[in-house]
Amino acid sequence: MKKLFKTTVAALAVSSAMFAGAASAQQKIGVVDMMQVFQQLPQREQISQQLQTEFQDRFEEMRQLEQKIQELRQKQERDASVMSADEKTQLNRELEQLVAEAQLKSKALQEDTRRRQAEERDELLGKVQNAINAVAESGDYDLVLQSNAVAFMKSDNDLSAKVVERMSANSGN
Repeated sequence: MKKLFKTTVAALAVSSAMFAGAASAQQKIGVVDMMQVFQQLPQREQISQQLQTEFQDRFEEMRQLEQKIQELRQKQERDASVMSADEKTQLNRELEQLVAEAQLKSKALQEDTRRRQAEERDELLGKVQNAINAVAESGDYDLVLQSNAVAFMKSDNDLSAKVVERMSANSGN
């Protein structure tokens, strides 16, 4: 029993010494506010302009289709009293067809823009991650966390501005 007690005490002493040694080895920890980084990136405006240009023709087509639907509805209200039953039926069919076409094209446009935005966001996220890695390595950081996972930090541990600066320097890429 004494031997077991001595062994347990010795094990506790060794483990305490190991934990004390590990605790004394300080790690350098950085924090990045991803929302702040994305809001300040110069690439964000470039991507927005690129997507706007890419879908400009389809947005214009939708605008014209909606305008035509509005004109037909106005005609339907304005001329209903002087139109024959056949003319009313024909106008209703044309209007229904245009509305259905507009809904289909609108849904396809929304899906395509959402998909392209996700592609661009993912590509940009990869570039941001590379910038975070580069800043962490150049600053000799052991660990970098996202700010939403941190309850408290000193402002000198915030690497967000350095990441934005690095991304700005590489904004042509």
